[in-house]
Amino acid sequence: MDTIIYFYKKRDLKKPDIEAIPLEDYLLLRVGLDVAEGRWFSCDLLPETALPGMPLAAGKQGAGRMEAGSLRAKIWRSRQARILKKAQRQLERHLRETQVQIHREIGEFLDRLAPLVDERYECSCVYADGVRKCLICQEQAEGGLPQLWQQRWRIPEFDAYLQWRWVEPLLKYATLSCFVVLGVSDSAASAVLYCARHMKSLRWLVGEKDYKEELEDFVEEFYREYGLAIALQILEGERAFGRLLLETTEPVCVLDFTGESGIALGGLAKGSVWIDFRSVEEKARRFRERAEGSNYFSMKEAWKRLPKP
Repeated sequence: MDTIIYFYKKRDLKKPDIEAIPLEDYLLLRVGLDVAEGRWFSCDLLPETALPGMPLAAGKQGAGRMEAGSLRAKIWRSRQARILKKAQRQLERHLRETQVQIHREIGEFLDRLAPLVDERYECSCVYADGVRKCLICQEQAEGGLPQLWQQRWRIPEFDAYLQWRWVEPLLKYATLSCFVVLGVSDSAASAVLYCARHMKSLRWLVGEKDYKEELEDFVEEFYREYGLAIALQILEGERAFGRLLLETTEPVCVLDFTGESGIALGGLAKGSVWIDFRSVEEKARRFRERAEGSNYFSMKEAWKRLPKP
């Protein structure tokens, strides 16, 4: 059975919290991690305060009363240099010990996870944004948490959101009769056909760079088959959806294939449904803030909210 490993943040844990949730045709492993930037559970690579036993350098108030070049000032500077050098050695030792501990704890987590993953089938992982920021980054500091994580973690990141296998489960929420489709994908036409029987109106917005004649052909064929004229609108310019203000006078079902988080959401009529096939968490956050009385769905939201087994 294929496996999806979904990582999310969970506070006050001593070790990863693993939940195995068997679904119809795949296994969801939901894993809670207590992580922050530079911190894996209780192992902190970036201590905010002095470590226990670390000497603190004296302030400059004493130095201000010394004459520059005096013997007393030279002794003070020498002492400060020794204190700082000792503190640096303590920090370096702390860093090495913490790196070893994190490396060991990640290995222990993998040992717990291994019996749940069937290597005969596909396995991929999904990061909630807060976890991804801590474990995955483009510029990795030597010995930092992202580097330690990726030294041990070999499972690829999930990127199949727009495959029909993951589009279809979300269409059960498309129960309204007025539709707006944003963007295109290989599964967009199939999604429209899936919902066609209970559609009363359909507006389809496409960026000019994504518009192709095949879409025009589909619009004509759809009209012949279902008797419903699709209002096709081509948006011009870069990041056209980022400038889009979507306003509706009645509740609509939005089928969103864009991945754009900046779409203005305040103009939606209450009772609308937004299905985000690319699972953009920033869009989910903005939707909750600005589209009161409407509902948002995505695969990430579904994985996050599935009840415990």
